[in-house]
Amino acid sequence: MNLQSYYFDVEEREIALLSSIRTGKEDLPIDNYKAIVSTINGTEKVVSIAKKTYKLVRNKELIEPFLEHLTSLNETWEIDTSHSFCMPNRMRLQITFPEIKLRDGVSDIPLSLYLHNSYDQSEGIRLFWGAIRSVCSNGMIFGDVMGSLYARHTAGFSFDNLEKQFQNMSSKIEQVQARINYLKSTGLNNSFMDKLQEALGKRRLEEITKTDRVLHKSQWDLLNDITYFISHEEEKPQRADLQMKTSKVFQL
Repeated sequence: MNLQSYYFDVEEREIALLSSIRTGKEDLPIDNYKAIVSTINGTEKVVSIAKKTYKLVRNKELIEPFLEHLTSLNETWEIDTSHSFCMPNRMRLQITFPEIKLRDGVSDIPLSLYLHNSYDQSEGIRLFWGAIRSVCSNGMIFGDVMGSLYARHTAGFSFDNLEKQFQNMSSKIEQVQARINYLKSTGLNNSFMDKLQEALGKRRLEEITKTDRVLHKSQWDLLNDITYFISHEEEKPQRADLQMKTSKVFQL
C-alpha cells in the first residue's frame, strides 16, 4: 500500500479578524486560536480552527514510528486496505497479523491494529486492537478486552506500551477467545437489543436484522451480522465509529 496519500502537507497558520478597508483599521490577530491547513494536489483547505494548546501531530509522525515498532517485534504484519482510509480531516490505518488468529469454528480471525488520527479534533490519537474475519472481511474491535492506547492532541503520544501488549498477547487472546465462546452460547433478549438500538440506531439495526425483534440467534451470530453490514454497507470513515459502538455493547 502506498502511504503517500496519508502524508499530504499540513501546517499551522495564524488567524486574524479582518477589518473593513473603509475603517482604515488593521486586522485584529486572534491570539488564542490557529488554523490547521492541508495542501492536497496543490489545493489548500482549512481543515479546522484549533486552540493554541492543540498540538499538530502529522500522520507521518505517527505512522512511521508505528511501523518501526511493529518491525522490531518480529511479528508478521501487513497493511490492510479493507478498513484503512485517509481524508483531509482524519485517517485510519489497519495493520493485520495473518499468523496471530482467533477461531470460532467457522473462520480464522487474524488480529488487527487500527491507528487513528485527526486534524479537526474529531478524535484524539488512538490505537485499537481488533480483528478481520477472513471468510467475509468483516472487521471488529476488541478495545475492552485487549486494551487500547489513546492521547489527546494537547499531550505526547508513545508506542512504548505496544511491546508490553505483545508480551501479554497469549493471555489476551485467551480472554478474547473466552469472550467469543460466551457470545456463542448466549442468546438475545429485549434489553440487549435496546442497547444495540441505542448504539446503532433503530433504522440501521432493523436493516441488519430485517426485523425489530431478534430472539433466535446467539450474540455471536448477531455480532457477525452487524460487523458484516458495517464492513460492506457503510462508508469507511463511518465504519470505525460503528465498530467501536458495537464493541462496547458486546463488551469486546
